[in-house]
Amino acid sequence: MDDVLQEIVNACIEDRRIFEIVQAVAKMTVQEREQFESKVKNYYLSRTDQVDLQAYQFYTFILSESNAQRIVEIVSSRGLCV
Repeated sequence: MDDVLQEIVNACIEDRRIFEIVQAVAKMTVQEREQFESKVKNYYLSRTDQVDLQAYQFYTFILSESNAQRIVEIVSSRGLCV
């Protein structure tokens, strides 16, 4: 899990748009997160393309536990994104 966390942190550093997605998820309420997770699952259910599978894994990871908050804290504490 730490490898995935570090990979997403690096992606956030390289691409502001990814960091903005993680920030948006981190700000969601529990109910909003559950609804978004349901939408993600429905959208990627029948997808088989490698890019789609990677996107699904990304969303699954940031929606799990407090991973989005952890990523925002790490990136912000390093002063890498505003």
